[in-house]
Amino acid sequence: MTELDEYSAAKAPTAKLVSHILSRYHETHRRELPELIALARKVETSHATDPNTPHGLTQTLEAMIADLDAHMRREEADLFAAIKAGSVSADGSIASLRNDHDGHEATVNRIAAITHGFRLPDYACRAWARLYAGLGKLVEDLDEHRYLEERVLFPRLEAGQ
Repeated sequence: MTELDEYSAAKAPTAKLVSHILSRYHETHRRELPELIALARKVETSHATDPNTPHGLTQTLEAMIADLDAHMRREEADLFAAIKAGSVSADGSIASLRNDHDGHEATVNRIAAITHGFRLPDYACRAWARLYAGLGKLVEDLDEHRYLEERVLFPRLEAGQ
């Protein structure tokens, strides 16, 4: 499937929207988060005594990947499987998934605080710069991912479409 832009994804049939969410966001998060954790560990270790170092970022990203992976697995096993089977009902699972999204937003805010608003010091090494660029992409991806689920997919399901 060719990748959809946000507008096209929002207009796509539900099955195609789910396929897009899986390939564009779930697979991307699973591929990129471990790389970000490795970079965070490298930066925290290499610059341990620098007050501008994002201390605690590795731990926060490790917790995020665990939470996000559990969330995505629930979506895939429950909600997306039900969509494929044609037996979707707007039960408590959507409320639970929305609650997870709120937790992801809180984690993003924590990451922004740890990184001083994603501001790199002038002397930052390449790994540090790659880390912050990757974090910026992660935040954008999570925002788009959340938008498509909360503002497009979930309302469709709640309306019985």
